[in-house]
Amino acid sequence: WLEQQGLKLAYKKNKGFVIQGEESAFRKAYAIRVHDYFQTHTHQIGHQLFSNKELEQIRLSVTSILLAANYQLVQSAIDGLIYHILIAIHRANEKFVFEIPDKEYEKLKNTEQFRIALQIQRKLEDIFQIHFPQSEAAFITLHLLGAKTAEIGELNHEIDDLEILTEQLIERMSGELGLDLMSDRKLLNGLIVHLRPAIHRMLFDMTHQNPLNEEIHNQYRHIVEGIQRHMWGIEENFQIEFTDDEISYITLHFASAIERISAITTNAIKVILLCGSGIGTSQLLKSRIDHIYPELEIVDAYSIYEIDETLLRHEGIDYIISTVPFEESTVPVIRVTPFLNKDDRKQLNEIINHAREKYVNEVRGLGPTLQEVLPQSRVLTHQPTLARDDAIKQSVSLLVKDGVVNDAYADEIIEQLDAFGPYMVISKHIALIHAKHNHVNKSVGFSLIHFEKGVNFNHQQYDPVHIIITLATEQPQIHLNALRQFSELVMDDKARQTLFSGHLPDIMSCIYKVSQH
Repeated sequence: WLEQQGLKLAYKKNKGFVIQGEESAFRKAYAIRVHDYFQTHTHQIGHQLFSNKELEQIRLSVTSILLAANYQLVQSAIDGLIYHILIAIHRANEKFVFEIPDKEYEKLKNTEQFRIALQIQRKLEDIFQIHFPQSEAAFITLHLLGAKTAEIGELNHEIDDLEILTEQLIERMSGELGLDLMSDRKLLNGLIVHLRPAIHRMLFDMTHQNPLNEEIHNQYRHIVEGIQRHMWGIEENFQIEFTDDEISYITLHFASAIERISAITTNAIKVILLCGSGIGTSQLLKSRIDHIYPELEIVDAYSIYEIDETLLRHEGIDYIISTVPFEESTVPVIRVTPFLNKDDRKQLNEIINHAREKYVNEVRGLGPTLQEVLPQSRVLTHQPTLARDDAIKQSVSLLVKDGVVNDAYADEIIEQLDAFGPYMVISKHIALIHAKHNHVNKSVGFSLIHFEKGVNFNHQQYDPVHIIITLATEQPQIHLNALRQFSELVMDDKARQTLFSGHLPDIMSCIYKVSQH
């Protein structure tokens, strides 16, 4: 059944069975299960929610009104609207009413989507001889506002503004965190699905309070602060400001993506437990470790008489945690008590911290350093003020000269800025300009130009731009190490001032120092 829905069932070691697939497939499959549930279970409470005939009537009503209004939705959005209406009909029959504040209702009434929602509501009232409460048209309006539209003749996979802006947010967060989040399609799709209705909730002052807001801000402060710095592209495009509650919801998407990366790219610390018999104290110890140390993957519990070197090599064991004396092993042995007292926990904390530092060093070493991709020959200082497009062409020309990109790279950057505004101005007086890999000839390259009096990018907060960094890369993950180091450079107040001074030897010294981290 899952395969028919474009999903698959996979077994993950130590996790069990998980369902995998695209977000759109998950949603369609869920809708089918809801349909099947009501078809087979609602008779138990005295009636059936809807028939196939009613489903077709609703579908025909919705699609015909949308077509007449020239309001085109992608198929998944139409399916979602139909299932919303099915449940709304059930609510109306049960005389169950959701109220909506007058202020928000009046705002929604002024939208084109509200007029379409009223037409759908009135047609359904005639067909099913029911009366919807006033709030129902508002809920249909919210659904239409949050759904993805498509012009006639447009392919369903056509990329819209939100998708581009979300990709740019993920790219900036990749540089902020020093991790490759660009290849995580689940993150992109999940964010887009979340952001569409969230944007309209904020436009109509209908934001949700997040009960975990304080906990999320405390636990993921570095992610929260990164999102707050980099959400401006979406905020400026839609003329909204994300609240702390909304930032917390978005933070969870990034936190989940980071956990997925950790699960894929890092090896868990594999341990086995030893005791005299392999039954009593080791099982007690296992229970304690499971609750306190999720970083430790417990392969199994053994008695000291069962363990041998072949087993240790075959399972790739990193440590033996033992409640009894045991020294005959090539694998390090950590001696603990079954209840994990303070001294025991100190030992385990040390091996976990060692593994974390090892992982951080491995991640930091992925890809070339900033010094390697930004040689002094591609750094110019004290340049005279130019128009924005001319400054971009001058910056790109340094990469063209070294064969990193071709001339069309500058044109594509200019087109992106014309289409989406000055989103490449990433900080006060600093722009990071880049385009897709179509015109890139080498794996990765940077250039840096200092404009003494600045360049106007039409950014309300960060103009004039004194530093333009040009980035070109064939694959998203190749440049992340250098981009992380660049991020560290511009976030350091002293290094920023060095960049703005235009003193070439000091700038190259800063690039050298940050490349050693």
